[in-house]
Amino acid sequence: MAFPVRRPLAALLLATLCRMPGAGAHPLDPLSPDEIGAAVAVLREAGRVDDATRFALIELAEPDKAEVMRWQPGEAEFRKAFVVARRAREVYEAVVDLGARKLESWRLVPEVQSGLTSGEWLQAGRITRADPGWQAAMRKRGYDSVDDVACAPLAAGPAAGFAESGRRLVRVVCFAADADGNLWSRPIEGLVAVVDLDALRVIRLIDTGAVPTVEGNSGWGEGAETPRRAVAATHGFAVAGSEVRWRGWSFHYRMDRRAGLVVSLLRYDDRGRKRLVLYRGSLAEMFVPYMDGGPAWAFRNFMDEGEWGLGLASSPLAPGIDCPVDATFLDAVLAGERGIALTGKSVVCLFERETGAPLWRHSETATGAYRGRAAVELVLRSIASLGNYDYIVDWVLDEAGAVRIEVGATGIAAVKGVRTRDMREPSAAADTASGDLVAANLVGVNHDHFLSFRLDLDIDGAPNTLVRRRLVRDRAGGRSLWRAVDEAVRYEGPLDADWHGGTELWRVVNPNITNGLGQFPGYELRPGHSAGSLLAAGDVAQRRAAFSAAPLWVTAYDRGELYAGGDYPNQSRGGDGLPAYVAQRRPVENADLVLWYTMGFHHLPRPEEWPVLPVIWHRLALVPYAFFDRNPTQ
Repeated sequence: MAFPVRRPLAALLLATLCRMPGAGAHPLDPLSPDEIGAAVAVLREAGRVDDATRFALIELAEPDKAEVMRWQPGEAEFRKAFVVARRAREVYEAVVDLGARKLESWRLVPEVQSGLTSGEWLQAGRITRADPGWQAAMRKRGYDSVDDVACAPLAAGPAAGFAESGRRLVRVVCFAADADGNLWSRPIEGLVAVVDLDALRVIRLIDTGAVPTVEGNSGWGEGAETPRRAVAATHGFAVAGSEVRWRGWSFHYRMDRRAGLVVSLLRYDDRGRKRLVLYRGSLAEMFVPYMDGGPAWAFRNFMDEGEWGLGLASSPLAPGIDCPVDATFLDAVLAGERGIALTGKSVVCLFERETGAPLWRHSETATGAYRGRAAVELVLRSIASLGNYDYIVDWVLDEAGAVRIEVGATGIAAVKGVRTRDMREPSAAADTASGDLVAANLVGVNHDHFLSFRLDLDIDGAPNTLVRRRLVRDRAGGRSLWRAVDEAVRYEGPLDADWHGGTELWRVVNPNITNGLGQFPGYELRPGHSAGSLLAAGDVAQRRAAFSAAPLWVTAYDRGELYAGGDYPNQSRGGDGLPAYVAQRRPVENADLVLWYTMGFHHLPRPEEWPVLPVIWHRLALVPYAFFDRNPTQ
């Protein structure tokens, strides 16, 4: 379950002097406060928006890749804003030329719902609490007063029948107060209000009957520490604007409202040659379906990035806990729903860390010789607080040319209130059909997390090829063995999940140049443990997140194709995003291609994860494969 209970980045207005368009920024820099203001002003002057308009998105309209690659510091910028605005119940997309202060395009996007906003979250809670039907249902549950009841809107998912079709909806669940400040520990089970955000009313209640509310407080704050020097950090890096340089690596970063951290132009200085590895990388969607088919839970199949967004959910990072005390803490500026520039303090951190392990080493028994090098890494981190869950997203670089993306899930597990207090009771089997008891009267509902990462690899340039290296059985010398057989992927599409794992490797190579050994330089994609979706292909939840059915997809580059679940997943019925992209069957051999990796895990909550979840980590690595002629650290 995920939604913005708090919006740390949307809580502080920026009141500083900021860069104006054309002042020498990098083409991939985030929009400045002045540029956000200029974009809204142009739309107002054109009569396209008014005070009632709400902005689901105002962010950089990325220039064409060729323009970015040609750009040199000091040259004129290609600064445009991409805007998603909602006015009079309709969704519009606009592109504003910031340098010319001109509206370049404006178009209606019919029959879609833009992402939800923090203002709508607050509004939905007020509407629910004021509804007479909901108040009556609460009185049946023993709540003569609802002063201590907190209500949390959830993304509605696809419409349930004709009565909901075309409406802008959220489904609201509520919780009894917890003195520790844990909103999620005392669910008022079996009651869901369906709220129409345009009509400003509850259109129906889902009431499956009262379940006793858990008594007492969760104690989730017990054992918490004050910030301390948890990990040593050093400062062997340099930050200039939005560019970071560290031990041969350089890259550009920004925070987007929807995708969160975006890493671009990742290069490695190979003995004076600044070689491009990754043009752009970002999280492209997050799908969290819950495995309970009851009326109060069946709709809980969330597309967190597209429905709410990761950027504005970014939490301020606590020194000594979230990041080392002496890390470099970075602010981010985004546009709020009213078109005002907002800032979040310390929502990104950057630090160098010693791992306590060797990068490489060898001890020679025969001679007693020893050589080794300590492993040092650079970490770029943000943490999005999406309702009950907190997602840590790390970009990690090492000196040997490897890149890792590490995602940690923590926070509060979503729980269902039940009558059962322990598994010896007659009600236990029925109450735990969709999860296990994590505490008396609380079931941690089973669910999945599927994260799609969009990776625009440009190994020494844009034309690349994805090679499937299959390990096949063979016989030689009178015994069995295996050999590697390479197959180039010619057209876009998903890769067969049956080959995923130990019998197939994935490598992106540049077939137009060679290294000193005559090999095509490349990078291998090394997944960590990752699960695939078990949902039926025809299920509406699976159609909305079809990317979760395959571990890897490949598409031809298109700067407008950014999101694995499509541009508007809120209340969608599926078919958008990757299925639509690959249906074009564009060639990807020796072409500008994009990889989409699905990082997935099934989560069966344990008692040890209540009342707060120890971080669960999942990883993906990009490792050089013939990119260098030898170990680059020697």
